[in-house]
Amino acid sequence: MQAYKPQSISGKCHHVGWRTVVASALLAGRMMAADYYVSPAGANSASGLKGSPWKTISHAAAHLKPGDTAHVLEGTYAEKVQVTSSGSADGGPVTLVAEGSVVVSGKGVEGENIFHIKDRSFVRIIGFEIRDNLKVRDGSGIRVEGGCDHVELKANRIHEIRGKDAMGITIYGTDAEKALSNLLIDGNEVFDCDAAQSEALTLNGNVAGFKITNNFVHDVNNIGICMIGGERWVSKDRTKVTRNGLCKGNRVARARSSYGDGYAAGIYVDGGSDIVVEDNEVTGSNLGIEVGAENKGTVTTGVIVRNNRIFLNQKAGLVFGGYDKQVGRVEGCVFEGNFCYHNDTHKDKNGELWIQIASKNKVTGNIFWSGADGPLVQSEKAADGNELDNNTYFSEAGRADAYFNWRDNDANGFDAYLRVSKQDAHSKFERPNVDIPTSVERVSSAR
Repeated sequence: MQAYKPQSISGKCHHVGWRTVVASALLAGRMMAADYYVSPAGANSASGLKGSPWKTISHAAAHLKPGDTAHVLEGTYAEKVQVTSSGSADGGPVTLVAEGSVVVSGKGVEGENIFHIKDRSFVRIIGFEIRDNLKVRDGSGIRVEGGCDHVELKANRIHEIRGKDAMGITIYGTDAEKALSNLLIDGNEVFDCDAAQSEALTLNGNVAGFKITNNFVHDVNNIGICMIGGERWVSKDRTKVTRNGLCKGNRVARARSSYGDGYAAGIYVDGGSDIVVEDNEVTGSNLGIEVGAENKGTVTTGVIVRNNRIFLNQKAGLVFGGYDKQVGRVEGCVFEGNFCYHNDTHKDKNGELWIQIASKNKVTGNIFWSGADGPLVQSEKAADGNELDNNTYFSEAGRADAYFNWRDNDANGFDAYLRVSKQDAHSKFERPNVDIPTSVERVSSAR
């Protein structure tokens, strides 16, 4: 075999090392990425190029290579799409992007999910109206499951998902070894979903590393946005919970349960860990923001809930703890800088702040503002070892008649609460100098 010789140019020796060879190969791979087109007037036997588009999104989703983009042209597509292509870290993602008004309708099409991604990575779905998934029994507008990596769901509009457990966006980390990771859910609108007894936008199981940002979830039957751990049907390993994530800048309105007595939270961390929930707005739901643990043996920990606006919800504003001694616990979480205003609109007496079975949590720097009849704080007897301080409280009943209940002890008046609770040593009772929020009425969701 002839030995490799370095190239010589103008009498000078230039070594071409392995890094240069690899970089050149990667660049060539990226340059091979292609743009394809899909149109209702196209044909799947066509080339898919601009002048000869494919007919179905499903065909595109099966034929893209790393770095490829399928531009889906305006129109209505009656299909349910299995995304069987993957991108790669080197070649780039595969992308399905709507160009203009693109409706993907599941009406009359078999299958439970309109878009389904399983064990695929580096996939992007952008800008579709996804609707009419009817008579569903555990189905979604978009479902992602298994050991996926680098999936992006952006600027989609998902609605009319009807049936039972009929959800908008569902993320299930079902792979015992490989976490579903590097997930981005950004700028989507989810509404008119029959999610009960599940959730409209949910992450569940072995999910590690995610961002849920700038979404608008409204008018859904049950919980709005949920991050779950401890459900053994998804992950038998109780350490493989939804974790290491960010839920930021979302709006949730009117997430209400149609079963039981209606305790759906707008945003809910149920058994997840190490999650930041910040700068969100929740209104008109059964509960505002809740951190709980419904599954026995699960401890929800490391959750930071900060700088959220929680107002005019039906039963309570900010809620944390396990709801029963037979379920999980909430420990080591922080609740800071939140503004809770006039929750308990149904006068259930649960409070602007409702502490259930929880310990070693910190509540600091929040504003709790109740109406004349609403309690400011409701703390269950089993809540122990939590720390509350540097908060601002205000009741329209006044300082002397503001109502608190601390571990089953009624405290009428702010001073009585301080004596009974032995909390909030540096907190104050005064009318906050902040803008008063108003309810988010049902709005047209057309963009």
